[in-house]
Amino acid sequence: MKAKNNGLYFGSVAFTGLGGFREKMVSQLLAEDIQVRNIEFSGVEVKGEVSPTDYYRTAEIARKNGVRIRAGTRRGLYFALSRRRRRIGLYVGLLVFMLTLTLWQTRVQSISIEGDVSQAQIMSILKECGIFHGAHIEKLNTSAAEYRIMLEVDNCAWADVSCTGYRVNVRVEKGTEMPELETSEPRNLIASRPAQIVSRIVRRGAAAAEVGSGVNTGDLLISGTVFDGKENILTVRAEGEVIGEWQETAEFFVPYNETINSPEGEQKTFKYLVIGEDVYPLFFGKAEAENSVYSEETSAVKLFGEETPLKLRVGTYTAYVEKNITRSPETAVSELKKQQENYEANFLSDIEIVNCEEKYFPEENGVRLMLSYTLRGDIAKPSPIEFGNTNAPVQPES
Repeated sequence: MKAKNNGLYFGSVAFTGLGGFREKMVSQLLAEDIQVRNIEFSGVEVKGEVSPTDYYRTAEIARKNGVRIRAGTRRGLYFALSRRRRRIGLYVGLLVFMLTLTLWQTRVQSISIEGDVSQAQIMSILKECGIFHGAHIEKLNTSAAEYRIMLEVDNCAWADVSCTGYRVNVRVEKGTEMPELETSEPRNLIASRPAQIVSRIVRRGAAAAEVGSGVNTGDLLISGTVFDGKENILTVRAEGEVIGEWQETAEFFVPYNETINSPEGEQKTFKYLVIGEDVYPLFFGKAEAENSVYSEETSAVKLFGEETPLKLRVGTYTAYVEKNITRSPETAVSELKKQQENYEANFLSDIEIVNCEEKYFPEENGVRLMLSYTLRGDIAKPSPIEFGNTNAPVQPES
C-alpha cells in the first residue's frame, strides 16, 4: 500500500523515540507549531513523522526531555532534490519547465476556425490583428479581428472571434452566393502560336479559319463580329476551342566528366527558441557559414503531449564540396532521360505529345540528345475587338 504524506508534501522524516518524557516532548513540539503526524505510543516508544526542516528541532526537544530519537524512513521532494544537488541540468530543466508552464497559461495555445472560408486568409487577418499562437491573452483585440474579417472575406454575413481559456475560436458565416453573371464584353479568339488547325468547336461567334489550314501568331480563329441574319452586324463574345498541331525541338547534353558543387560537407546547426514573434538564439556568436546551403525546420515544443506556444527552430548550414563525376555512355544516356522527363513534366504537362523523335549523338566529351516533338493543344486566346473595323468575316458554310 502506498503511504500517505498527510499534508507534508515537501517531504517527511519518520522518527522513533525511546525512554524519557515522551508525552512532554510531543506537547512541546505541538506548542512550537511543529507538525507531527501519525503519532503512536507503544510501550517505551513513541513514533511519528515531521517535515525535514523540523527534524533537527524535534531532535533537540527530544534530548531536553531525555528521549533518545532515531530517524527512520525519509521520503518526499526534499530528499529527491538533495540526492541530485550536484546535477545542475536537473534544476535548469526545472526552471525551464516552470517558465514554460507560466508562459503556457498566459498565451494562446490553439486557434480553431469554423466556416466555409480560407484558413490561410483568416490566419493572416488574425496575425495582422495581433492574434497568433503564443500571443498574450490579455492583449487580444478580438473586435478588430471581427471587423477585418467582415470587410475582407467575400460575402461574409457574420463573424465572431472569442477566447475561451487559452483557445481562440473563430466562426464565420457567409451569405447566400449570388449567381455569377456571365460577362458580355465582345471579343475575338486569335492564335497564340503558329500551328496547323486539326479540329475546332465554335460555341459563339463565326469561324474565321478552316480545319487543315495553317495559322500564325495573332491570326483570327473565331470572330466576335457576326451578322444577325438581317444584314446587321453584331459584336458578341466569341467562345470555342481551336486545337492546333505544331513542331517543337529541345536539346540536352551530359558530359562524361564533370565537377559539381554538392551540399554534402560539414554541417553547422543553430537552434532558436521562438515565443510568438520573438526569436531567441540558443547559442553564442553568429549563425553563418561560407559556401553553404541553408535549411531550417521549426517544430512545436510539447508538454505532456500538448503543444505549447513555444517553438524550436533548427537552422542547418551544409557546406558545398567539389565532386568529380565520371560517367559511362550508359550513365550519360540515363541522365539525359531524366532531363527529358523533367522537361516534359515542367513545360509540356498541359499539352498533348503526339510524337517524339529521339536522336542521341555521342561526342568526344559526352552525349547529346536532340528531341523533335509533335504537339497538340488549344491555341485560341482572347483578344478585344477593334471597333474601328466592322467588316464581318464571311460565315463559312457548314
